[in-house]
Amino acid sequence: GRYHNMQSTVSEYRDYLGMIAQLGYDMDNSFVLYPKDLQKAHDRVQGRLKAKADAQTRRDFKAALGAISGHLDFEQGGMRILLPATPDEIIAEGQALHHCVGGYVDRVAKKECIILFLRQCEDVDKPFFTVEVRGGKVVQVRGMRNCDATPEVKTFMAQWEGRVLRDKVLSNAA
Repeated sequence: GRYHNMQSTVSEYRDYLGMIAQLGYDMDNSFVLYPKDLQKAHDRVQGRLKAKADAQTRRDFKAALGAISGHLDFEQGGMRILLPATPDEIIAEGQALHHCVGGYVDRVAKKECIILFLRQCEDVDKPFFTVEVRGGKVVQVRGMRNCDATPEVKTFMAQWEGRVLRDKVLSNAA
């Protein structure tokens, strides 16, 4: 299996619980809560979650992000903000950083929030931190296994918020 230690097991189980909650599974059912094979159950549920991001969600998602595309970009001090292009990118981000942002696709599609990726310029394809913007404010900045922003990341985010976010009239999006 892929569980090297207790922490990776617990992390995957937390991930699994988050996904089954999103899918509306019966959280009182012990077969659902305690699968015999966590790895199989986790991957099966992940597949269902992906399928849930159906064509309509994809269209809404594209429209929501299209409205703000190009307006939130910012680069400074070796870091930059990127807009995810597809729901799959958000799901992949959650998988890479072991946090639950994959479940936010519907919220983005409904314009309840905006999800952005914070990257290090020397490796823009590698997930680093994930940002949630709601009501024109940064409400969450989360890294690997939900860790908090480092001081450098906090400084970058404050500058981005001051220079980019406040200048944009995001009334049409989150």
